[in-house]
Amino acid sequence: MADGDAAAPSGQAGTILRVVVSAERIHRRVDELAASIAQCYQGRELVILGVMTGALVFLADLIRRLPINLRLSLISASSYDGPTICSNGIKSIGEVSDMIEGRDVLIVDDILDSGHTMRALIEQVRRKDPKSVRTCVLLRKVRPSVDQPAVDFLGFEIADEFVVGYGLDFDNLYRNLPDLNALPCPGRPEGA
Repeated sequence: MADGDAAAPSGQAGTILRVVVSAERIHRRVDELAASIAQCYQGRELVILGVMTGALVFLADLIRRLPINLRLSLISASSYDGPTICSNGIKSIGEVSDMIEGRDVLIVDDILDSGHTMRALIEQVRRKDPKSVRTCVLLRKVRPSVDQPAVDFLGFEIADEFVVGYGLDFDNLYRNLPDLNALPCPGRPEGA
C-alpha cells in the first residue's frame, strides 16, 4: 500500500482511495474552530444544533473544546439513502427544539455539498425565532456550479469527491475511520 492509501477495516467492503485530511490536521483544525467559536460567543450562552448522524464525531470533539456555556440539541437530517454517493435531496428532517427561541444558535454539520439540507435547517431554525443563527461545517465541497449557502465556521474545503471517515459514511460504514478518506466511486474509474 502506498503512503496516503488505506485499506478498509476488517469487515468493511471496499478500499479507501487515499487520505484527504489526516486525523492530525482534523484535530488541529477543530481546536482552531473551537477558539473562533468561543471568541464569537464569549460571555453568551449558545445552543448547538448538531446534525446527525454524520456530524456526531465532529460535534463531540468540538463541544469538548468549547469553554463556554452551551446547550446541545440534536436533529436528524438525511439526503443520502443507502449505498449511494449522490445526494437524493432531503429525505428526512427532524423537528427543531423549542429551546432555541430567543437564543444564539450554531448549526453544526459534517459536510456542505448541494446546500439543500443546510438551507432547510436554517429556515426551520429561523421559524423558532432565535436571537441569531450561524453555521459550522467540517467540510465544504468546492462546486462552483452550485449556489451553496455561506458558512460562518468552516473546517476544510475539499474537491468534489466522496469522502468517508471521522463520522462520514457510505451506506453507514466507515464512520469509525480517524482520517477523512476518498472512496472510489462505484461505476466511475479512478481519476475520472
